[in-house]
Amino acid sequence: MRNGLNAQPEEVSPRGADTVSLYCATLAAPGTSWEELRGNLGLSPESFDRAAGELLALGLLEHSSITGDRRLYAAGPANALLRISRTLQSTLAEGQQQLGRLTSVLAALGPGPRQGAGGEGPVELLVNLESVQRTITELSAQARQEVLTSQPGGPRPQEQLQESRSRTEEMLRRGIAMRTLYQRSAQFSPVTVDFVRFVTGLGAQVHTVDDAFMRLLVFDRETALISLRDDTDGALLVRDPHVVYFAVQAYERAWSESHPFPARYERQQVVEGSDAVKQSIMRLLVEGLEVGVIARRLGISQRTCQRHISELLHRLGARNRLQAGYLIGRLGLLEGEPAPAAGIPAD
Repeated sequence: MRNGLNAQPEEVSPRGADTVSLYCATLAAPGTSWEELRGNLGLSPESFDRAAGELLALGLLEHSSITGDRRLYAAGPANALLRISRTLQSTLAEGQQQLGRLTSVLAALGPGPRQGAGGEGPVELLVNLESVQRTITELSAQARQEVLTSQPGGPRPQEQLQESRSRTEEMLRRGIAMRTLYQRSAQFSPVTVDFVRFVTGLGAQVHTVDDAFMRLLVFDRETALISLRDDTDGALLVRDPHVVYFAVQAYERAWSESHPFPARYERQQVVEGSDAVKQSIMRLLVEGLEVGVIARRLGISQRTCQRHISELLHRLGARNRLQAGYLIGRLGLLEGEPAPAAGIPAD
């Protein structure tokens, strides 16, 4: 292959065919172990390691951050190409060689079942925190009009807020409209309050909801990042317009029931916030949920949740959560009536 701007992709050699075969196998069966893939492809250890090393270097393969047995996942070709392009701008000659090799592999693959009209798959699994943060940074830089975010779980850790501060400021100063949903318990975190003051001062809108909403980021109503069910480090990158539309509509419904995040607190606001938490706990008790589930739904600690429930049991004169849920429904406490004094007889 000739170096320079006019360099053309090389034809796939036998060595390149191993690389293509490994990528296709990983794309078809994500999460397969290193050893199982090597056995399925019938490659020697040297050939397999060489092909895997090349794909890892090109960004087309990634390791899972939650398994210790070297499981491999195929990354989206378009995203890999973008990352390499950005990284190698300072070393153009080396970058041209890398891009030439990557283009050679992609040309041999052709349009696969996950490929869309824009060259990117409708759904991509991001298997570790590094991939998620890198993708958020890239999508933030490409945003044109609007970003919607939801941050459940109560107060956010200070390191997360610091990591997103400059990225958020850059988007807001570019005129990107931004809306964020927190849970009500985040109002009692000083570092979260400071962050909210900062971003609202630049034009962002921040509201709170009582119940948990899924962790979500939507860019220009075209691309969404959705949290995974059982992995807090990974995420699902979604470009399918129907799925993104569904996520946006769910977000809008939650937003319509939300309240503006208060920039400061007076005693009455704190009292009202505590009462709202108790009201939400009563509603979830009626649904028969466990203490741990209620705590996660409301973004509070399990210890705090148990303390609120113990107070409610005492005030209702109930022996357990199930009886408390029954009494709450029977007495109409979810219809805005004040909680009863202690000593209500149990049925």
